[in-house]
Amino acid sequence: MSLEKFVNQHIQLLDKEREAEIEETRHVNETLPPKELQRRGVCLLKLHIRSRRTGFYGRTVVTFEPGGALQELPAHNITPGDIVSLTASSAHQGDEGFGSGIVTHAGKSAISVAFDDKEDLYDLQEEDLYKLTKLANDVTYKRLKNALNNLKKGDFGGSSRLVDVLFGETDLSSPYNLKDIHLVNSGLDESQEDAVRFALAQPEVAIVHGPPGTGKTTTVIEIIIQAIKQGNKILACAPSNIAVDNLVERLAQHKQKVVRLGHPARVLPHIQKYSLDAILSSSEETRLVEDVRKDLDKNLSAIRKTRDHGEKQKIREDVKYLRKELRQREEAASKEVLKRADVVLATLSSADPRGPIRYLDNEHFDLVVIDECSQAVEAACWIPLLRAPRCVLAGDHLQLPPTILSKEAASAGLETTLMERLLDLYGGKVMRMLTTQYRMHQLIMQWSSDQLYEGKLTANSSVATHLLRDIEKVEETEETSEPLLLIDTAGCQLYELDVPEEISKGNEGEADIVSSHVEKLIKLGLNQEEIAVIAPYNLQVELLRLRLSNDYPKVEIKSVDGFQGREKEAVIISLVRSNKKGEVGFLAEKRRINVAITRARRHLAVVCDSETVGHDAFLKSLVDYMSANGVVKTAQEFVEAGIVYNKVTRPDHLNDLLTLPSNNKGAKPKSAKNQRKSQNKQKPAKTEGQIPEAEKYQKTEEETNERIQEFQGYLDTFVQEPSSGELEFPSSLNSHDRMLVHELSEKMGLIHISKGAGKERHIVVSKPGGGGGHDVVKCSSKQHLEKEKISEEKVAGAQNVELPSQAEEEFPEDKESQAAPNQKELDKIVCRLCSKSVIKANIQLHETHCLRMQRQKSAPKSADSSSKKHKDQSTPRAPNAHADVVAKLEKVDGDDLDSMIAAVQSVDRECSFKKCKTSTRTLGHNCEFCRRRFCLNHHIPEVHGCGDAAKAHARATIIREGVLYRGSGVPDKRPDPTRKAQLQKKLDKKLTDMATKRQGKKQKK
Repeated sequence: MSLEKFVNQHIQLLDKEREAEIEETRHVNETLPPKELQRRGVCLLKLHIRSRRTGFYGRTVVTFEPGGALQELPAHNITPGDIVSLTASSAHQGDEGFGSGIVTHAGKSAISVAFDDKEDLYDLQEEDLYKLTKLANDVTYKRLKNALNNLKKGDFGGSSRLVDVLFGETDLSSPYNLKDIHLVNSGLDESQEDAVRFALAQPEVAIVHGPPGTGKTTTVIEIIIQAIKQGNKILACAPSNIAVDNLVERLAQHKQKVVRLGHPARVLPHIQKYSLDAILSSSEETRLVEDVRKDLDKNLSAIRKTRDHGEKQKIREDVKYLRKELRQREEAASKEVLKRADVVLATLSSADPRGPIRYLDNEHFDLVVIDECSQAVEAACWIPLLRAPRCVLAGDHLQLPPTILSKEAASAGLETTLMERLLDLYGGKVMRMLTTQYRMHQLIMQWSSDQLYEGKLTANSSVATHLLRDIEKVEETEETSEPLLLIDTAGCQLYELDVPEEISKGNEGEADIVSSHVEKLIKLGLNQEEIAVIAPYNLQVELLRLRLSNDYPKVEIKSVDGFQGREKEAVIISLVRSNKKGEVGFLAEKRRINVAITRARRHLAVVCDSETVGHDAFLKSLVDYMSANGVVKTAQEFVEAGIVYNKVTRPDHLNDLLTLPSNNKGAKPKSAKNQRKSQNKQKPAKTEGQIPEAEKYQKTEEETNERIQEFQGYLDTFVQEPSSGELEFPSSLNSHDRMLVHELSEKMGLIHISKGAGKERHIVVSKPGGGGGHDVVKCSSKQHLEKEKISEEKVAGAQNVELPSQAEEEFPEDKESQAAPNQKELDKIVCRLCSKSVIKANIQLHETHCLRMQRQKSAPKSADSSSKKHKDQSTPRAPNAHADVVAKLEKVDGDDLDSMIAAVQSVDRECSFKKCKTSTRTLGHNCEFCRRRFCLNHHIPEVHGCGDAAKAHARATIIREGVLYRGSGVPDKRPDPTRKAQLQKKLDKKLTDMATKRQGKKQKK
């Protein structure tokens, strides 16, 4: 690919990637309320200003703390180095804020943000509430496009030949003839020494390919030190701050002159002393500006104290002048510090020519070293590459690539790294591979070596056979004596959670197994810090943390992407995917699985469904390898041991994760509880009068026919047995199954009635003429089919949804009841209970009445009276608002309307308290709980018998408001006097400022 074509294509791809990131951020911020954003950890609400100071080398640092009675900040994902926006807590999305800054510290009770000089923070008030929101960083995109535009211009200086070689327009030059090299690190193996010599001898480009655990960073450090010995100035970069800090720490141990570029807040605390800002603050050049800093702090303090607008404006002008002088002196000092350094280290984007590196000439550097090159987009690598004529690239293109949000941009070439492109262009001519690894047991390493590294890797003798049992205080058992363990869930029906596509995947059965294995390793003596749990999906990570983090907080639980570059003695991996379709999703990405497998040192456990993952050839090779070389267990052992339950082990509050707002409005995720029931419940043998609980219905024609045959068999057996009086179906049937039972019973001429309400609703089938004293309603097949179909449409066959309550079925409106009046009179049928002729439209109401009368007659009176007496003694009854009215009306003739009205009115004329005859016509009070009227002596709820209701109301108020209010329990709506005075003060100040700025009317000439 030509240089011009590459630049034009990558600029378009970066635009697509930026649009995808903006759209994702916009969708989250616009569709979710602030409280939901705070729950997701990207926003902090209702913060007070605790303090302000000038820190981090001239920047203003503002520390925020939670407002109100909260002592700690809510859980969040804002970390040091993140960019956040500052707005008023009541501001809506899109409202103009106070600016943005970089988080310098994030603790449990406070968070500090460093703002640049340009941010106007003078008017922030300590008593106001503020909001911090994590932002997407657009600075990186601007720097990437700037690098591509510089590449397109063709002004490369000393790096012209390097650019031609990297695009294949010029052949590689012959290697240098090196003199004898005396290695600083005498512990390097043969492949590492070869890589060092090869990299130093290449005139343009050298690639160090470092598979997991082969000491790639150690080799890179040796290359840098040897280049310094040759008198070279080096620019060392990496995609992430962690990788750069690792290089700084290693080089500092060898007493090299290093300077770390970048914002101090993004640097590890123990590395900050090597940052440019820290060196400047203690250098001789900056001692001249100490007085300027003191004057600057004095002015910043004065500007907050003064209330006079004119004086405040004058101080602001002084502050701007002092900051300008401070910058000029610091720039001169920065140039001197950078020139003296042998190695300048920065992230790829921080090497931008508009940053501090602009103080150096374009020909200052002799060598550019990029560590972890395979994790960066190629455009980012071109930022430092244009600063030197030679480069050394280090990384592993068989591990995770850079994260690309836009699938279209990734497939079009944005995901292809510079390292991959050069290997395709030159192959082994520019590359040396490290072949001895110092991390993994031989068996853990071998599968990755055979599948991805052509079998070239060998384990160093120090790690080739090490096991968990070799660690001090760890017991020797099967788990600690084997490097490989495969726990297979195939056939155990531990399926993944069936959730919408936009929600991550999870598997609760595997989470139970993983947590059990972690607990066992800890009981055997392994420290929590030596264990890592890895899952490819964020939802599974959340499920694992809920099971383990409370009891074992030091066990590291992360996604595969978040654990790249790390290692632990024992690693347990949950592959999650388990479904009948054999879908594996992005598990098919070889590099992701390679990273996961190669994190373990002594023990690797993989929990998976071999039947599902076996649909992918690469994953199948892993399962086959572990089956042949390790211990294999079936998940059935954990099920039988009670470790994996037949019920959902997920806490209730995690349901929020499974009901997040979906792009498909109206679509609801399937209930994990119902899914687990359908997987684990077994059908018991049929018994007379009892049907086994049915499994969850899935809307397929084949399964529907199976259900019909099953129910038909139960009904046929019931009809053939003369001793069977009635057949009761369980309440676990869903709406579709109940519809099928009603349909079949109607065809067979059986009586089918619904009993119970809500979750207790079930069907009872009896033979004609069998009676039955149930307080239920006989179901019209037409009516029930209609109701069950409506209910079925609501859930689309995916969930068990209860039918309308029994009260809704008490008075059904049958279509036949809407016929003409003359037709109703002629259309009569005989009641099966009392043999009376009743209009067909009223037959259901009539039968309901007959059933109730039969039940009342058959019930023993003694039992009724004793139960009533017991109920009256054990449960105090709340006052009935209508009891007095009913008592009055019973004494009045039902045909005398005037007397009835007078009786009702008389109730409100007197106090409803027993034996109190005080008139309430003029002065009285209606109780809000019992709705009765009382005089002023008895209107208090605790006096006339509503004390329990008043206590319940007060308790609800406390739960809802968080405060118990005096008096009636209603919050005082009057404004707070202190707050009112503050607002009045701010208003007066604004009016004064406006009056000062107001211009007089110009006089006419």
